[in-house]
Amino acid sequence: MDPRQRIAAILQQWLEMTRAEGEAIRSGHWTSLRTIQASKAALRPPLGQAVEQWRTENPAEAAANPLRAEVNHLLELETQNGKILTERKQRAIEKKQLLEQALFNLRRVRSSYAKPSLSALSSYS
Repeated sequence: MDPRQRIAAILQQWLEMTRAEGEAIRSGHWTSLRTIQASKAALRPPLGQAVEQWRTENPAEAAANPLRAEVNHLLELETQNGKILTERKQRAIEKKQLLEQALFNLRRVRSSYAKPSLSALSSYS
């Protein structure tokens, strides 16, 4: 397989993983997300090597940037995934704050109605 074909194959894998990544983010499957991100990270070195080899062997073709559309599409998907992840994170932060406030309120109510311990009263007699 020549470098251009390797690049196309790796970009196709990246596209499939990016779509799976988006689905994992939307559904909250964080373990799957970590696995996908690790797999994508493993694609970086072979992609970089294939691109470098292709540029060295075909400088004129590489200069024409024929992969621009595929790369731009991947960047759009990555940006969408980032936005979705940011929104999920913000909602989680808001939910955590609400739960912390509810716990605080619950403790205040409990302390208002809790009876004093008899053992504490008898220790002063």
